[in-house]
This record gives sequence, structure tokens and C-alpha cells, in this order.
Amino acid sequence: MNAKDHYDNHLAAFYAWMTGNFETKQQEQEAYFTRKHITPSGNRVAVDLGAGHGLQTISLANLGFTVFAVDFNQHLLSELNARAKGMPVRTILANLTNSAQYAMDAELITCMGDTLTHLESVQQVSTLLEQWQRMLPASGKLVLSFRDLTQELHGEERFIPVKAEDERIHTCFLEYFPGFVRVFDVLMEKINGQWIQKVSSYQKLRLGIEQVKMMLTAAGFNVLDHEVIARMHYLVAEKNRG
Repeated sequence: MNAKDHYDNHLAAFYAWMTGNFETKQQEQEAYFTRKHITPSGNRVAVDLGAGHGLQTISLANLGFTVFAVDFNQHLLSELNARAKGMPVRTILANLTNSAQYAMDAELITCMGDTLTHLESVQQVSTLLEQWQRMLPASGKLVLSFRDLTQELHGEERFIPVKAEDERIHTCFLEYFPGFVRVFDVLMEKINGQWIQKVSSYQKLRLGIEQVKMMLTAAGFNVLDHEVIARMHYLVAEKNRG
């Protein structure tokens, strides 16, 4: 499956459970934005790409942005809409690879979680960075986060326990190939006293942090900040003024 099919048919149904307590995770994201001085300074419009169920969207709205939340999965956007009632948030059902569906004047673009690695090729990442750069004004900001999968795990290291409760267990298994990793999401659920296994897989790009920094520079961005949080790389970049 591609990433959209994987979410539509498997992962979206338990994504919110997998990520943990929403309020706690959302407050962590809001604190990150605050530390990095991500606050409105222009037209107050932010585009949150791969918004999911809204960790970044809600945080940005709390900080004063009008947020356009873009995701390819309606289930996750419905969860986001339920949380964002009364807030300056609009959802757009679209694949972020089709930038024409969400192109607008915005002072901030975010693409977080591990969304960037869901793209199909390094060239696609490079092309999108260029398109996002054109959407932003001079000094507009782009905030990215992604997991660097370039370092290969071996043997039992490839089995990653994600979350476990009395009646639900989620494990990931990683299979490495040149340029990408195939991720198997294995969900065990106890239904009517019987354990049922559900498995689906999709591929993630093996993007290196220095590689992404180079692509940002080539696209016309200046990297302002790089921080690693829980093995996830966070980058803040600014569109060049020239």
C-alpha cells in the first residue's frame, strides 16, 4: 500500500490511541512553537500539512494563527474538526503532493510528525520545498519534523514496541531497502475474548538530516534552528529575503 491507503485502511482507526494523550502531546507541540518564537507577525495564516488529528493545528490556533489543516485522511480530519470547534481552523482534504489544492498566501507552513518521509521520492520532497517557498513571503517560516531512517537497524532491533494496553498491542517492524524503509504496523486486538491480528505496511523515505538541510538551502531557505526531540529532527527555516 502507499501511505494514503495504509492510513485509510489501517492506521487512521487507531492513530489517536497510538500517539497517546492528546492534551499532553498538544501542549508539548505548543511549547515547542513558543520556544522557537513561532508566533503571528504577518497575515496570521498558517498551513499545517499532514495535520492528522490536530496536534500542531490546535497549538498554532492557540498561538493566534488562522490555520488551514491539510490531510489526505478524512477520519483524522473529522477528529481534528471535533477538537477545533470555535477555533480559527479550516480543514482541507487533500494530498500534500498536490500543492494547488492548498496554495495560498501564508506566513507559516508546517509539515510535522513524520509526514515528510511519507513522500514517494527525494525529488518529490525537493519539488515540494520549492513550491512551499513560493507560497511564503520574504522571511516566512517553514517548520519541519521527521525521523532520520538512514541508520539501518538489524535483527531484533527492527521490532519496535509502540504501545500496549490490556486489549490492544501495537508493534512496528522495519524492513530496509536502498532509499526507503518498509514499515509494518502490526495491531493485536482482543475482540470477544479472541486476539485478532491486523497487519498493513507502507514505505517511508530514508531522508538524512544533512540531506534535508541541503534541499532547504537549494529551495531558497535559511535554516534557523535544528533540534532533536525523542529521536525526531525538528527544523525551523526562513525564506530568504533576497
